[in-house]
Amino acid sequence: MNTQSGLLVVFLVASSFAQTDILRSNVAIGSGSKQSSLMVVWNGNAFDFVYQSEQGLQLVGVLGAGSIPSDLPPPEPCDQAGLCWSFGSMASLSLTPTLDGQCHFVEWKSQFDSLADCFDMGQSHWYGGGEVFDQSWPIDGDTALMGDGGRPDVPYVTGDFFHNDFAGVLEPYWINTDGFGFYALRENPLFVSWNSSGDHQLCLKSRYEFPYPRPSVGQELGLRYFVCSTSDVKSMHLLALSKGFWSKPRDTPDQRVFEHPIWSTWARYKTLVNQARVLSFAEQIRQYGFNDSQLEIDDRWESCYGEHQFDAEKFPDPAAMVNQLHSQGFRVTLWIHPFINAECASFSEASAHVVSDANGLPALTSWWQGNLAGYFDYTRPSSGDWWSARIFKLKTDFGFDGFKIDAGETNWLPSGFDFSTRLPTNATPNGYSTAYVRTMERFGGMTEVRTGWAAQDVPIFTRMLDKSTVWGKANGLATLIPTLFQFGIEGYPFVLPDMIGGNGYNTVLPERELFIRWMQANVFMPTMQFSYTPWDYDLEVVDMALKMTSLHYQYSGLILTLASQAMTNGYPINRPLWWIDPTDPVAQTIDSEYLLGDDVLVAPVLQTGAVTKDIYLPKGVWRDEADPSHPVYTGPMWLYSYSAPLDILPYFTRVSPLQ
Repeated sequence: MNTQSGLLVVFLVASSFAQTDILRSNVAIGSGSKQSSLMVVWNGNAFDFVYQSEQGLQLVGVLGAGSIPSDLPPPEPCDQAGLCWSFGSMASLSLTPTLDGQCHFVEWKSQFDSLADCFDMGQSHWYGGGEVFDQSWPIDGDTALMGDGGRPDVPYVTGDFFHNDFAGVLEPYWINTDGFGFYALRENPLFVSWNSSGDHQLCLKSRYEFPYPRPSVGQELGLRYFVCSTSDVKSMHLLALSKGFWSKPRDTPDQRVFEHPIWSTWARYKTLVNQARVLSFAEQIRQYGFNDSQLEIDDRWESCYGEHQFDAEKFPDPAAMVNQLHSQGFRVTLWIHPFINAECASFSEASAHVVSDANGLPALTSWWQGNLAGYFDYTRPSSGDWWSARIFKLKTDFGFDGFKIDAGETNWLPSGFDFSTRLPTNATPNGYSTAYVRTMERFGGMTEVRTGWAAQDVPIFTRMLDKSTVWGKANGLATLIPTLFQFGIEGYPFVLPDMIGGNGYNTVLPERELFIRWMQANVFMPTMQFSYTPWDYDLEVVDMALKMTSLHYQYSGLILTLASQAMTNGYPINRPLWWIDPTDPVAQTIDSEYLLGDDVLVAPVLQTGAVTKDIYLPKGVWRDEADPSHPVYTGPMWLYSYSAPLDILPYFTRVSPLQ
């Protein structure tokens, strides 16, 4: 018995298992009548795992599922506590109580080819994982576009979800409504699956397969993670924040971006952008009475991708263009990417600074604007400095105020890439994305990136990957709020939603209704971004947009306050409804409403043709701000068939503060 720090810890080990082939460890952690308990049982093939919370809820799993060779003798205890087992020199498994007894640190060390710990997702709801194409909230119902359902067994690395399973923003973190959670160490060569083929399991797996290089011959294969038990999903998330699973933001990014919309050339002009169109775009923005945080010149302004020189035919005098935009009150940003195409004149010089292979030679990759290109290597400080100097020269030569930074994910790395001399030997390819974001920080608070791995402390904006111009779950409007939530619980509060109406890759212009509903859904998010414009439709849409951007500015003071608070508390600016009442079973599943802080609830219409919406109000007293008579409602309750014609955004404010 161990009674340190007021905790009661009891270990019971059956040391003889010759007849039953069972090795059992029971651990009770807690004080008084409320205790959590952990039971681990060797079943002859793997370890059965049962973690019971103080509330009597259980997390059930199998440790070493399908991983342990059948010809190995059964494990033996390797310490007196019974929380460690050894398979001789082949493997060991330990579970160590930590974080004031609220978690166990699970650690496999092995010479196996693979490791897998799988857990039954049960009847609870799960959140976490990474940014994906058909984002769901919660993820236990994640079956929309995956055929048999769920997420298959794939490497847990940053990517572009048009080519890979995950997008750019990832954290190895999952929590559920029973108060359980996982946080995997970033050093794992991690593969993840959840609800794969409808099996209703969350599996954390480790193996040295592409894109994870085996560091050296005979290097052990490990799988290391925290498994924790708290009272509810919010308590679990607050535990993760308080124990420093990731760092909180060190500062807040640019204030004006929180207040007024970004105007981008991308969706409207695509690669046909030129100086005349940029100046005309700016004139139209002012003509129709809109404010801005910045006007962004997107792809394709360069003479050659990665050359960092303007195409003289498209942009005959970029300095004069920027000066004219400044005189109109615009700040001007420029689209930047981490590639240089092999045909560019400066490729020979730049090749010393791109990702290399194990022999130190430049390795080539392909990307959406080039079949043979170098990918600049930000894990090498000298290369990051060389590249940054070229970008800063664009500021000094032409007067640009900041940059939109694209790509940076691991899927663009060339085959045979090698970082072994610059990153720790146990680092994953995601270290590239970390180094990339940290390099971009030097360009200031107007900067936006679209990738994030271990970069929550960097005070810049994190953009959602390109959204499709559709209503539903196929990366359309229905995924906007789930992606917002996903970024928030991964520790990235400064969210830049993608362009209103999406990118329009398969259409000339988003349908009018979709554009309006998308704009409304975006209003209470940290930032707004237009490319397709309200005047592409009619003056009625212009009037709606002026009202919506004014409403966003009206609440920007609150947004800025929440952004500042995130530096100390790590909370998302926009929160799921369960944040108010984490045990409310209805709030746990709502994916079409969101909170701004604790006191503003937003319920946009997200379905085509709809002019009513069933709105759920969680506990509290709520004032209807969209209805001129401002009725007050006491939650929890449903407002069925709430009237929301095309010009109405339903939103509510809390009458009394959350207790």
